[in-house]
Amino acid sequence: MENRQALSVKEKMAYGCGDAASNMMWGMTSSYLMYYYTDIYGLPLIAVSWILLVARVVDAFCDPAIGYVIDRMGGLIVPRLIRSLAIPFGLTGFMCFLALPLSPAGKVVWAGATYIVFGAIYSCINTPYGALAVMISRSATQRVGLNAFRMMGCQAGSLLVALLTIPAITWLGGGDSAMQHRYGMAVYVLALSVLGSVLWLCVARGCTVRHPPAPVRQNLTVTLRHLCANRHWVLSNLLAFFYFVGQAALFGFALYYARIVLGGTEQLGANIITFITVLLFAGVPACLPLARRMGTVRSGIICLIAQGAAYVAMALAGASMTGFFLSVALLALAQGVMSPLYYTLLAQAVDDGDPRTSTGSAGLAYSINTWITKLAMGLTGFVLAQFLSQGHYIEGGVAQPTDLCAWITAGFVWLPLGAVCMQALCLLAWRDRR
Repeated sequence: MENRQALSVKEKMAYGCGDAASNMMWGMTSSYLMYYYTDIYGLPLIAVSWILLVARVVDAFCDPAIGYVIDRMGGLIVPRLIRSLAIPFGLTGFMCFLALPLSPAGKVVWAGATYIVFGAIYSCINTPYGALAVMISRSATQRVGLNAFRMMGCQAGSLLVALLTIPAITWLGGGDSAMQHRYGMAVYVLALSVLGSVLWLCVARGCTVRHPPAPVRQNLTVTLRHLCANRHWVLSNLLAFFYFVGQAALFGFALYYARIVLGGTEQLGANIITFITVLLFAGVPACLPLARRMGTVRSGIICLIAQGAAYVAMALAGASMTGFFLSVALLALAQGVMSPLYYTLLAQAVDDGDPRTSTGSAGLAYSINTWITKLAMGLTGFVLAQFLSQGHYIEGGVAQPTDLCAWITAGFVWLPLGAVCMQALCLLAWRDRR
């Protein structure tokens, strides 16, 4: 059975293209959107915090809706959905960073509308992509390998953004003024958007649906009740929520931490994002041998202990550059090793949950998971923007209030450390029935 399900490297790479495409734009929105809104486009912090939150509330309807459609129509619709949404994904992503010359109120409306529309398109393409792994192979080993390629694609897309963004917008814009950065950002994101659309088309063309779920005609309320009774599925969603709280804080506050706490520039922040992304990528290949030796849950707990130690060390390091980079190296490597495990545990929960609650509703199960990850990002973005506001952050200012450092540290260190502790509790509560 294992041989019949063996996947070619070409198909695994095609599957990884989806996360590369997603994470180019995810990297832009998670690492640079708040900076773009505040320091380049000139939006007030309060408006930024509400834009980030409202966009995720709207997604509350998009993600389950597309998941329900997939379940109602069957698994064979997944490649067609990805193919049809590839170009809208790139177009709406570009519009998020297109700085139209509008009034202050018009800027807020434009920023909010474009980000909400992009979030909806992201939901409608990323949800079927997440469910696709279950339909490609039934083998647990093959799925770990498939998700390892997914996470390598994820880190490759993130790495591209981390390496190029700050230098590219300066070079393409022709200077360092806000107006030049606006132009440079638009041209740069246009290139990313075209590449992202091409990568999504590679997914649709290169991946084969071997195990398409049959259409599910079950009542939506009954399906949701069954899913909520699947203990592993609930725990896997809690894991994803707290993981993405940490990711949103790590990437969303890196530029601010570099400038305010470490005393550097935006380029230092970009270098930190690049450094983290490289080590995340480097840690992914270690996931499969560790999971084989220790088991999925134990491997995750080991990685979380390392992450917790890294955050404590980072807090103790303060403004020490050496201490910071040593701490963040341990953190990124541990997160990279653990990253494929989240999707492996989710696939196990969908396939092998309590037989009484198994509905075959992979689309809805994955769509809710996708929404939860974006809800975590939105809520964390809202909290981080509020932290900046409470610390009286001055947009584009060289001198900043003295108490801002404590608020930046709270968002970059203490908030994600709490999320790591919550993930550990979820894994400790995970009892494998097999």
